[in-house]
Amino acid sequence: MYLDTIWHWPPMWPTLFCCISLLSSFVLLFSTWGKAIYSTTAPKPQSTDSTHEDDYPPVEPLPDFDWKTTEPIKIRPFNPKYNLTMSIQQTTVNELIEMDKNYLDRIMLRRKLMAEFPNTVLASEDSVKPAVDELYTWLVGTYLPTRYPRMFEVRPSAGGISPVLRNLITGEDLSMSPGETPRETLKTLGGLVDDDFLFLLPSEDGDSFTLKGFVTCFPNGFNTSKKLNMKLRDIHKPVPSYKEKLEKSMDRYFAKLKPGRFVKRANPVPLLSMTHADMQKARVRVERQFLHRLPRSKAIVFSFKTLLYTLPEIKEEGLGDALADAIDGLNDGNAPGFHFYKRAAVWGASAKAYLQS
Repeated sequence: MYLDTIWHWPPMWPTLFCCISLLSSFVLLFSTWGKAIYSTTAPKPQSTDSTHEDDYPPVEPLPDFDWKTTEPIKIRPFNPKYNLTMSIQQTTVNELIEMDKNYLDRIMLRRKLMAEFPNTVLASEDSVKPAVDELYTWLVGTYLPTRYPRMFEVRPSAGGISPVLRNLITGEDLSMSPGETPRETLKTLGGLVDDDFLFLLPSEDGDSFTLKGFVTCFPNGFNTSKKLNMKLRDIHKPVPSYKEKLEKSMDRYFAKLKPGRFVKRANPVPLLSMTHADMQKARVRVERQFLHRLPRSKAIVFSFKTLLYTLPEIKEEGLGDALADAIDGLNDGNAPGFHFYKRAAVWGASAKAYLQS
């Protein structure tokens, strides 16, 4: 799925974006082992009016998962010829949220961005509240404490009246219930997991899907706030060849996607996060994208985790030529406009010279 238009963050954004890789090298000093109060294996999910465990596929626990020693996943979607396709793969609910050693640094960065640019990275319409509440309730009540019991656990609140989700990494307690407004809930969600979320509801006229809420701290060259209340096809108008190659198939796929089915893709377009010639500081950006439909509200949730890789890292893996070919490949395939759209004319020559040196 492509949600791209040409847009630039405020002046301080490139600095913050590059800080991600620097922050990840700091030693993460605190982590607490917790034992869920309801079970010795996985916390008992909390029943609410908006969601029940049986609405979702079962989540496989990772009882020995150590986030501090887990490297970020490596995705290398380098193709010598770029073709605009959906390129989706079937997957399971277990892959929806990936954790790694950068978790704490990224969460702190996300919270900083939400505080400094709240009207850019957060937005919602009242109509999206059932969908946002549904996802939040399931994530905090079932998914996170089940999948990652060494990071999150359900425990009694300080007053003992109702349970809370304890974030064992930050030491914070979160309400199991969503906030009064969808924006409030999205802000909490955005500071809890290192994924961006966009909620699309069926359009009122029955034609396509419309973006009604989001928390996006790391969008790829576009201002999500300008996309609110736009249909899927209108969001993608600036994307080269989208109307000819993907518009109809995307609308059909969204309409037919059933609850309980999870699909993923990697954004296969190489993009450097810097436009200057310092290749040591440049990053290759890859998005790990997920799509699924919520079982109760029937909303479509598009989520993505942003991964950054250094060019020296790519070269050390012996993939310098492959990435250089992929940069040239933006001119080939069924959507040659992507070479200009991704500004490869600005950074492509420098990147290729370094990768092939």
